[in-house]
Amino acid sequence: MITVQYAVWDETVPPPAADSKKIGKLYDRFRWEDVTRLGPHAPLGLPAGLEFKAGAVTYRAEAQERDRTLRLTVTPLEPTHQRIVFILVAPVGQTESRASPTRGRFAGCEVRFRNANWPREYFVNIAEPYAIGRPGRPASVLIRPSPAQRASRPRSPARPTRALEGQGALAQAPGAMMQAVAWNTLYDTRRRLVSTPVSRDWCRDWKGVLVFCWDTYLAGIMASCQSPELGRLNFEAVSAAIDELGHVPNYYMAHGAVSRDRSMPPLGSYAIWKTQCLAPDRAWLSRIYPKLCRWHEYWMRHRDGRGVGLLAWGSDPVAYEFPQLVPYNQTLQHCRQAAIYESGLDNSPLFDGVKFNDRSHTLELDDVALNSYYAMDCESLARLAEVLGKATDAARFWSEHEAMAARINRQLWDEENGIYCNRHWDGRFSRRWAPTSFFPLTAGVAPPDRARRMIEQHLLNPAEFWGQWVIPSIARSDPAYQDNDYWRGRIWGPLNFLVAEGLRRYRFDAVAAELAAKSLELFMLNWRRDGGVYENYNAQTGQGGDVWNAARLYHWGGLLVLVAVQELADLEPTGYLRFGSVHFPDAGLRSLRLGGRTFDVQLDDRLRVWEEGRPFLECTRRAIVRLPISPPLDRPIEVVCPQSAQLRLHVAPTRWRRLCLQDGTLVRPRRRRGRIIYAW
Repeated sequence: MITVQYAVWDETVPPPAADSKKIGKLYDRFRWEDVTRLGPHAPLGLPAGLEFKAGAVTYRAEAQERDRTLRLTVTPLEPTHQRIVFILVAPVGQTESRASPTRGRFAGCEVRFRNANWPREYFVNIAEPYAIGRPGRPASVLIRPSPAQRASRPRSPARPTRALEGQGALAQAPGAMMQAVAWNTLYDTRRRLVSTPVSRDWCRDWKGVLVFCWDTYLAGIMASCQSPELGRLNFEAVSAAIDELGHVPNYYMAHGAVSRDRSMPPLGSYAIWKTQCLAPDRAWLSRIYPKLCRWHEYWMRHRDGRGVGLLAWGSDPVAYEFPQLVPYNQTLQHCRQAAIYESGLDNSPLFDGVKFNDRSHTLELDDVALNSYYAMDCESLARLAEVLGKATDAARFWSEHEAMAARINRQLWDEENGIYCNRHWDGRFSRRWAPTSFFPLTAGVAPPDRARRMIEQHLLNPAEFWGQWVIPSIARSDPAYQDNDYWRGRIWGPLNFLVAEGLRRYRFDAVAAELAAKSLELFMLNWRRDGGVYENYNAQTGQGGDVWNAARLYHWGGLLVLVAVQELADLEPTGYLRFGSVHFPDAGLRSLRLGGRTFDVQLDDRLRVWEEGRPFLECTRRAIVRLPISPPLDRPIEVVCPQSAQLRLHVAPTRWRRLCLQDGTLVRPRRRRGRIIYAW
């Protein structure tokens, strides 16, 4: 196997010191800060393209594969005397044979250069075989494997996956989200796993693929919008550690380092069910389901600190050494900071002043987020068990969900303030509120009256969570909000995503639409300004690049786009295929993958949906349409539409369902010319 690297040589850079004997600079290591614009990138390969800087000069790199032949072109976008360099890396012992200055063979492959040649009259201090270009000229390399090599490689699909695209208000956004995912997708050569780490920069710093738990599950959800295969690969990569540890670790590194003492938010079952609920792959689910069950059991066994069925973040007394990490975390395990790291909210004010209990191995704080995640895990595992025909498991998980819901409502609801919040072990409610207070909606455990009170009094309150830029990671009224430091006041994609999931579940559709529009505006402000997809954003200014600890091309910044994409089309894990919006601006989606099926959606003064290019449904007015995809069989279609309209289904349902409007009115279907029509 050949690795082709491109670099840029600048002979005009002076020596770094007066006594140095080296002149010039080879730009051969690029970080995301050097990238000026991401271009397209197929989820699992080529084509790919981006723009980057080498010193003060901007370049465009483009790669594509046709007939199993690689063509890589690098082009300067402004006048320069720099030269493009192609470096060939192969197994030990491979050398090049030169048929001409611009042609030859290397590791069994035919190699051709354009505007570059093997070094003959101009040389650079590079150990590997290389070709060097002419000053200021674009250059290309073509790599064609031998017939035997081509025969041993699988042929690329005749019809590559179509790229997810947006129109209208969503123009550029879905593509940007997928670019952030695809450009951060890597292959772990040690574990032989493909995954989408949080950022190539982080992997560069840690000398290999670095997988974090909830980050990777959320990346899988985003990837599934265009490439269900990449989504599954992410779910498999992060779940693989369960075989080794019995839980999904906080971090999982290619060189073997793994957090043996702590896990991270248990979102695996939820992410997998959300992407599988339309068309479950029972064979694949049957393989990953036992792992998810093992991880589920970890929580009550290790994090029920008080023995009352409520969970607290923690860190087990498991000894291991990782000296390089010590500067970041003085005590690797069984300490307060390690327990906070398990939450994923590394420096959140939610944990200020909270003690770590050495005997329970947890913080002395029953946590709303963790208990909500656990309830979500129960519900998702119950649905997975039902699909797999495991009735006993399903009944057990439904019972666990009901019991956890009762405990959350009994012990973590602050009636005085009308909000779910963390509770200290001495009985005090925490007065520090975060978007995690709304997670009981996502878990389906909040009574409707409490949900409405929270949304109206807290989420939509500009003094706490609402405003031009939303949702801050701690209430604006909290003293720590002004810190603008990581989880101390900044906006994070995963929080917006999880809150939006709860809003739609409880049918706060107008609020969800506003959250989607605000999330999209925040993302696009930065994407248009500097091409950044940021780890987090300033809740006052909307900027992503204003602090050092907001990684610039960090995939889950794209969750802000996902919230908006799902405003037009989504799989709701409670059993609905949903299309449309009443309040979101005019927009369209092309080639959105949901449950292995491909949909196009157009929302303007009406709603139209196509599946695989064929008409699927049409509503003559703007509307939200929820089509049931799970039992019971008599569950009606739900429609939110403030005006008289017609809904036409072009695909005959397996049974005739009634339609239920927002006010409870039931509408019966009628058939006309092979279509099912509802009129109100």
